[in-house]
Amino acid sequence: MLFSKWTVYQVAALAGLIALAFLAEFYSVNIGNVLTSGAVSSMLIVLTFILLSTSLIHLFFIFHSKKSGRFLSPPLWNKMNVLSGLLLAVSVVLFISAAVFTPLSGWITDARWILYGILYFFLFLYSLFVLSVVHKVKHESAKETKIEISFGATFVSLCVLLFLL
Repeated sequence: MLFSKWTVYQVAALAGLIALAFLAEFYSVNIGNVLTSGAVSSMLIVLTFILLSTSLIHLFFIFHSKKSGRFLSPPLWNKMNVLSGLLLAVSVVLFISAAVFTPLSGWITDARWILYGILYFFLFLYSLFVLSVVHKVKHESAKETKIEISFGATFVSLCVLLFLL
């Protein structure tokens, strides 16, 4: 067999993210307008989208940990919290620069898939950062436990950040 069952599950998680983007687009959920409207039901839609997105990203991590025995093991993971934090910070600066110096908003208006790609990219980087911090703190725990803790921490911190906005 060319791929293991865990690889197929990872592809299914990625397909779930794509399906979630299509579903959000089909129901015309404009995340930017929903955030500024202030309605409780709109906020629940955004929180549900974030919950499903982070769930699928962390499922991807769990399937990768099942597939690869070396996931979270190499010495690089001891420094991954700094590396992923720097990558996240640089990505935010590049995104803000692209929004200021390029017609990014026009591109997003013309091709909404760019918005979902950017959102998934930042959710992935943030999830990776939280996972690396949890790995650093809970060094002796099992891989799946670290991923589950990082899922909870990611979702709660994103909810708090969303309510502070």
